[in-house]
Amino acid sequence: MKINYSKIKHPLIAGAILLLCLLGHPVIAQQTTTVKGLVTDEKNLPLPGVSVSAKNLNGGALLNTQTDPDGIFQFKALPAGSYSFIIRSVGYETQTMSGYSLKAGEQITITVKLKEENSALQDVVVVGFGTQKKVNLTGAVATVKMDEILGERPVTSTSQILQGASPGLQVTTNSGQPGVRSNLNIRGFTSINGGSPLVLVDNVAMDMDDINPKDIASVTVLKDASASSIYGARAAFGVILITTKQGGRNQPIKFEYSGNLANTKPSTLPKKTTVSEFVQALSDFGTTSYWAGQNVATWQGLLQQYQQNPGQFPSSGIATQGGIQYPLAQSDLYQSFMPGGFEQLHNLSFSGGSEKSNFRVSTGYTNQDGIIATKSDAFTRYNLNAYLNTNLTSKLIASINVLYYNSVRNTPRDYNGLFYNAITFGPYAPTGYGIAPNGTSLPYNTPNNILDKEPYNINKDNNLRLFGKLQYNIATGLKLNAEYTFNQVNTNRTIQTTVNQYINPLNFTVSPISVNSSYNRYNNGVNYNAVNVYANYSTVLGQKHNLDAVLGTNQEKNTENSFEVNRLGVISQSSPSISGSTGNITSADAFSSFAVSGYFGRINYNYDGRYLFEATGRYDGSSRFPSGSRFGFFPSFSAGWNIMGESFMKNIKTTVTALKIRASYGEIGNQVVLKSNGDQNYYPYIPASSPTNSTWIDPITGVLRVTVPPPALVSASFTWERVQTSNIGLDFGFLNNRLTGSFDAYIRKTLGMLAPSNELSAILGTAAPLQNVADLKVKGWELNLGWNDKINEFKYSVNFNVSNNQAYITNYNNPSGLLNFNADGTISNYFIGQKIGDIWGYVTQGYFGTGDFAAGTLNANLQNGTLQPGIAPYRGVNQNPGDIRFVDLNNDGTIFTGNNTLANPGDRSIIGNSNRRFQFGFNGNAAYKNFDFSFFVNGVGKRDIWISNQVYFPYLDQFSGIYAHQLDYWTPTNTNAFYPRSYSNASGNTGTSRMVQTKYLSNGAYIRLKNVSLGYTLPAKWLKDKMKARIFFSGENLITLDHLPEGLDAEATNLGSGGIYPFIKKYSFGANISF
Repeated sequence: MKINYSKIKHPLIAGAILLLCLLGHPVIAQQTTTVKGLVTDEKNLPLPGVSVSAKNLNGGALLNTQTDPDGIFQFKALPAGSYSFIIRSVGYETQTMSGYSLKAGEQITITVKLKEENSALQDVVVVGFGTQKKVNLTGAVATVKMDEILGERPVTSTSQILQGASPGLQVTTNSGQPGVRSNLNIRGFTSINGGSPLVLVDNVAMDMDDINPKDIASVTVLKDASASSIYGARAAFGVILITTKQGGRNQPIKFEYSGNLANTKPSTLPKKTTVSEFVQALSDFGTTSYWAGQNVATWQGLLQQYQQNPGQFPSSGIATQGGIQYPLAQSDLYQSFMPGGFEQLHNLSFSGGSEKSNFRVSTGYTNQDGIIATKSDAFTRYNLNAYLNTNLTSKLIASINVLYYNSVRNTPRDYNGLFYNAITFGPYAPTGYGIAPNGTSLPYNTPNNILDKEPYNINKDNNLRLFGKLQYNIATGLKLNAEYTFNQVNTNRTIQTTVNQYINPLNFTVSPISVNSSYNRYNNGVNYNAVNVYANYSTVLGQKHNLDAVLGTNQEKNTENSFEVNRLGVISQSSPSISGSTGNITSADAFSSFAVSGYFGRINYNYDGRYLFEATGRYDGSSRFPSGSRFGFFPSFSAGWNIMGESFMKNIKTTVTALKIRASYGEIGNQVVLKSNGDQNYYPYIPASSPTNSTWIDPITGVLRVTVPPPALVSASFTWERVQTSNIGLDFGFLNNRLTGSFDAYIRKTLGMLAPSNELSAILGTAAPLQNVADLKVKGWELNLGWNDKINEFKYSVNFNVSNNQAYITNYNNPSGLLNFNADGTISNYFIGQKIGDIWGYVTQGYFGTGDFAAGTLNANLQNGTLQPGIAPYRGVNQNPGDIRFVDLNNDGTIFTGNNTLANPGDRSIIGNSNRRFQFGFNGNAAYKNFDFSFFVNGVGKRDIWISNQVYFPYLDQFSGIYAHQLDYWTPTNTNAFYPRSYSNASGNTGTSRMVQTKYLSNGAYIRLKNVSLGYTLPAKWLKDKMKARIFFSGENLITLDHLPEGLDAEATNLGSGGIYPFIKKYSFGANISF
């Protein structure tokens, strides 16, 4: 190194540098040494990228390096002294090479052979307020390997990653809308009052989708009561523990960047008919004049002319005859409405640590430009996660974590209306602008025009979480922990409506979407505080008796405030505000809070790693119950036997590597109580009444009077629902754990669910109060299998999981056996013996044919005939050929609903079940030299769905279009068609032929290629020292095999009108860089 001394102004600094140059160089030359080494695996193949640390036992900094592509590492100019070398690599056992005394000027060589890690024995799993070795677990606990399921998938939320990743964990969503959140469930139906898993991020409750997936180190799913009961009131239906990355001690600062760019498009869209096919269908249905005024025969003639010579018609593709407009040109509003979008994800982090501290800071940026053709369909998110852990003293360790989440979601105004128009408008609907009856040019109310003209909704979320922890090591094996969390969430939403005139492309009339302009503002704020104080104790007695214990308390409080203001008459559409409007104002506000107080303890004992036992107790109190019944005690127990520890298994250890039987039983309290609208009720013990405007006008003021009805009845003694889980499981490993797996079978009972206790007289005018009088049982099983192997330089692994469960009502007060039917054939109330998800409907016998009617009674249109004796019609309906014929199950000579009770459901019976059965996931990973490949498949093996929307049935109402897959409808010349006869009066098409029945009950089973990724790691010789780089390509939702028509996605939770935001197919490219 050349130093320009003339540029050093301070004489002391110049003198110091000169002294170092004169004295330092010879000393270094005399006292340093060089260490070279080779790291290989058990087959003597070199291992690149292995971390090697040199620790000077005489003091001094810890030095780090990595092996090159040939498995070679080197330390230059090490000071003389005593050293140990620590060699670490993922998937291999860490080795420490001690006893090296380096002399000045010496050069030595080290050869290290790493052994593959036996993950079944070494894996440590995060559990409630502690960790355990996986081999010693006795509860139903599943771990998710994030590096295997995440990889470089172009997903924006953590919940999407976990879909299909763990048996028994169900992740569902109803659309692919940017920023959409998912619903989580563990082991099936929970309670008639609701309930979902508790999600904890670093021991703090929060929404899973508020955490950046790239910040996650591990995920643990606690599925039975013995595993999750220590978390108490909010953990009745399982716990998902997420641990974030935190940096490591004695590690140099490491920078990591990952970026992902993706093109997106709908995974499936329905295909509409041609205009000619649509008009021909109208003719087949017996329509002579379309509801919008067009004569069908004239329309068909014009279409023939248009197809032969479109130039003879206006460029708009619309012909006019007799003052009626006939659209002739083909259009596809669905395709133009959703052409595709673009997404980008960027993540940057730096981490490291010294001997006494470690830290990690990460930032993330997500931008989803949705598939809808507008800027108003977008989601943007910023994440910040900062973590620091440091030793304040030799016994006191402090940790702090700051997590910040900010998002903005833009959504088009009137989402439902946009999809309704895209679905219902025929294949002829003109786009762009048309001429209104008054001669002015106005836009058609097609989706793209509405997107262009109307303002959009803006939703902003801010989430700040502060977490602090102190850990005091009192003595060997005894630690005292204190944790505090503050979480603040603010949500702001604005909605603006305008008055814009549009032309209806069906009948060419003019009307606005809204008759008044308005501006709406909504704000919701949540403050959450939690304190955990607990002690961990661990000891070994007599070498074989291992004891671990936890004792602590958990205190939580949550408060929520919201307000909403709406005002009509916006003055300026470009800068709307409440004060800048002149119309009527409506407003509302709300306040709620809840608190949980819990005290918990757990004891783990194992003898020689063979005989395992665990006991947990939690004493919980909830503010949601009356003061006299707020607290409850909930115990759990589990035991296990590691059979491989027995001497009689020694001779087969090379074949059977692991074998453990476990069993558990436990109780947890469920505090969730729902309102009639599905929201949580935080004050169910307080009689409530909602004021409403009456129809009586004060004769003096002219204002509508506000009325307050009598409050509902409440019970003074209701308390916790008790959730009891019994579980038996088997964990196994074969062939040195190349083949691993587990199997669990369980029964979960939710006892004392809150439900009306007795039927009260209607004279009382209110419902019976809720009491703990209903019971539920869920039975299920789970299987997980994995294979992990290596053939020379080719490494690969595959994992498969499948689960199944079904819920039953075992106690419910419904003495009259009343059945309240939903439109999809399910029922909204309950009865003893009911299987949750059952679908009631008719058994289809086929179509009525002309031979089913008395000779000569049918008219020219094959209508108004008289059925032959012995053929049962639907009561009150004149059946015609082509209508659906049902089986007369009760043999009373007519088809009817009965009186909607269990004793008399008419001719309906249970024909299916909407519960998702045999849910499965299958993923694989492979690596060869610098290439890596992964895939992920998930699906549902059995599910029944009743779909009655316009994408499924043709011509559901007079405004409906017809899709290509709906052309197989009944006509006198097509009597074996899939769809029944349709009528010119479209409202008649929703009659008996489209009632819930076996013929049109859809098979909701599906299998989806969720992801495929291919990556390449650039050779180290192409990069600077210690730098790593990888490029990758990935596809998401690539192939789906199902039984539904195009445009309907079996993954959706509710297909509704068919107008849901499609799930997204993605093609992405990205890179990872670290140094």
